[in-house]
Amino acid sequence: MARLLSLALLLLPALAQGAFAPLADHPLRRQAEALLLAAQKGLEAQTTPLALNLQGNYARLGYECTPPALCPGLPGEARALTLALVLTPFPFGEVADGVARGRLGVRRAELAYRRVLTGLQAQAVAAHGRYQEARLGLRLAEGGVELAQKALEAARTRGANPREVREAELALLEAQSRLEEARRGLELARRAAEGLVDLEAPLPEIPPPQGTTPLALEEARLALLEAETALRSAGRGLLPTLQGSYLLYPSGQDTLALTLSSRTLQPTLSYTRQDPPRPPTAVPGGSYRVREELRLSLSLTLSPALFAALEAAEAQAQGAREALRAAEAQARLQEASLQAALAGAERALAQARARLEAEERSLEEARRRLELGLESPLGLLQAELARMQAELNRLRAENERRNRIMELYQFYGEILPEVTR
Repeated sequence: MARLLSLALLLLPALAQGAFAPLADHPLRRQAEALLLAAQKGLEAQTTPLALNLQGNYARLGYECTPPALCPGLPGEARALTLALVLTPFPFGEVADGVARGRLGVRRAELAYRRVLTGLQAQAVAAHGRYQEARLGLRLAEGGVELAQKALEAARTRGANPREVREAELALLEAQSRLEEARRGLELARRAAEGLVDLEAPLPEIPPPQGTTPLALEEARLALLEAETALRSAGRGLLPTLQGSYLLYPSGQDTLALTLSSRTLQPTLSYTRQDPPRPPTAVPGGSYRVREELRLSLSLTLSPALFAALEAAEAQAQGAREALRAAEAQARLQEASLQAALAGAERALAQARARLEAEERSLEEARRRLELGLESPLGLLQAELARMQAELNRLRAENERRNRIMELYQFYGEILPEVTR
């Protein structure tokens, strides 16, 4: 017995996981996963510590010589090949902005993934509940047809007046119509659940969520971080740029260079091979060739467009701050509303369970009366249908409570463990 109990406990998670198994291949989930992977790869590209650049140059040269006989001895073309290594020891400036945007992009993709999965799991739970309701409603409709048939037979047997017989016949037609409607409802519920949930597997027990930060509030905070990043980038565009380069010329064809810019602080090492080589500079009495060189440049760009971009970024950041305040107020209000709806659903479920217990007792009493000859088979069937209707109401109350819980899962952006497996 203990072994069977252990086996059952091991199978329960698998069964619970099986109910949500169709969500693993849902197109919206696949899309969210692809977008998340793209954001992660984009962040990896921003945080690469080095980059290798290869550049080739080719030029055809034309001259105007004095005297003209000098031109044939000059080279007609020039070639150069440059190999550069760009290092990023730490993110700074524009590189830091790119890394920050990449991380924010990953975070936004994660939030979108959570929003998609919480929406899908809520749809799956609701579809499973609607199917169970439709299936029980079909049983109830079948019982209603049986009750109407027996009522019609009883009316004819006891010699009821024509009006009572007609009413019984109409009641049978209405019951048959409700049965057809219940069958169509069951088929529609089955189709609506396709791709969302396994209708043959039971749903897992769904406790209330842990109640962390609301998803909409996280998105508002993320929007503020994005606006602040854009503001820093716009402000940096108004700063002057200082660039320094140190060059070595081992020969007329070779150049080694180290370059550093204040915008990124990314040291760049490069080697250039050129053909034809640089000729020495002739001066009276001889010639000379530069062996090393240090270059410093300072640039500053000012334009109305840059100031307008800065003002736009400031306005966007201010708008994001106001949106965050509004999101905080809305989150408090929505949380209270959802909690109140859940409490109301729990009270309705308690009432439905009490009503089901009362109908079950009434059914037992009807059976005992039938054994004593104090109740007719038709009365027993009515009690069974009343009990089945109470069971349907209890199932609807359970589904309503479960749906309210799933709304809280959507509100907080929490994903069920069975969905992430």
